[in-house]
Amino acid sequence: MTKFLLLIGLVWLVWWVWRKSWTAHRGTRKPVEKLEPERMVQCAHCGVNQPVSESVLANGRYYCCAAHLREAQSDGA
Repeated sequence: MTKFLLLIGLVWLVWWVWRKSWTAHRGTRKPVEKLEPERMVQCAHCGVNQPVSESVLANGRYYCCAAHLREAQSDGA
């Protein structure tokens, strides 16, 4: 009985290795998408650099957060 279970395990292992190598050679993996780097901007209040998508734009100037925008507006008034 032990030999039979060992044989089944060995057959399963060979099948699994063959299947992995077959799918790797077929090119089923998705190609890695090349992402463009995002433009970085500097906060007009503190000077921290961060991606433009995470910035707050007001009056043509970028800020790192809404609090710095409020502080810059209160300093200028």
